[in-house]
Amino acid sequence: MIQVDEFVERADIEGAYEELRHGEVFVVPWPKQREASARHRICRVLEREVGLRFVVEVEMGFRALPEYELRKAGVGVIECGRWDRAEVADYIFGAPEIVIEVESPANTAREFREKEDLCLANGSISFWVVYPDLREVTFAYAEGSRTYREGDVIELRGIAEGRVAVAELLGPR
Repeated sequence: MIQVDEFVERADIEGAYEELRHGEVFVVPWPKQREASARHRICRVLEREVGLRFVVEVEMGFRALPEYELRKAGVGVIECGRWDRAEVADYIFGAPEIVIEVESPANTAREFREKEDLCLANGSISFWVVYPDLREVTFAYAEGSRTYREGDVIELRGIAEGRVAVAELLGPR
């Protein structure tokens, strides 16, 4: 089993990055253009809604558990004070308040579910999976989950009074 300190000393793999999951190294392909564009669009929409109280970042690294987990959120949303208190030379401890993933051929439902459980158990208020082809977003929180479709609006529970239109998150067809 590998610990985070040992893991971060490894060299990056061209065309992919590595995550540490339960002490095991997993190679994850870098997002292709469609997924990267979706992440940036989501980031812009959320930045507008959460104002200056939260930091919204694409590819946010975080340590949900201190020793054997080092993951990246496709889009992470974290309270500014928590962001400012984080060690500049390290990663965020605990999961971001919101973790958003964009479905791609490299993902599996099992991976999403495992990451959702990990994040919700370690600080996340919600975990979203955006499905561009299905034109929907699954929104999970401690009390359950809900699927929002293109005509729906998501309430930003627990972080802001704002609302986000699913169509705006998904972008053009």
